[in-house]
Amino acid sequence: MNDEAPPPPPDWVNREPWFSDDLAKGEEQRWPNEADLKGTRDRNTVRLLRNAGLITVLLLWFFALTFILCLAVWLVHFLSPYGWLTGEQLSKIQSVIFSGSIGALVSAFAQKHFDR
Repeated sequence: MNDEAPPPPPDWVNREPWFSDDLAKGEEQRWPNEADLKGTRDRNTVRLLRNAGLITVLLLWFFALTFILCLAVWLVHFLSPYGWLTGEQLSKIQSVIFSGSIGALVSAFAQKHFDR
């Protein structure tokens, strides 16, 4: 016993109402081919890399400026006759400067960015 249905006759497509519809034909013609999709993927990849590079540079500048500003405030506090920072504030600034975390972040971002 054969469970497969017989194939449709060759002129079956001609009898469907969508076969002669101009809108359907236009959609079929505008359907993207593989080369168009590859071009879109390439453009999106370039856009992603450009934005990732911009974000990396902005983060590098942010952490570098944070480190420099913390160091400047810490130095001015000790070198000027006015000691305006409380012990807790001074402790936080010193932990930012001397913990090495910001320096390590700046160094890691710079190394990763400039190795390319």
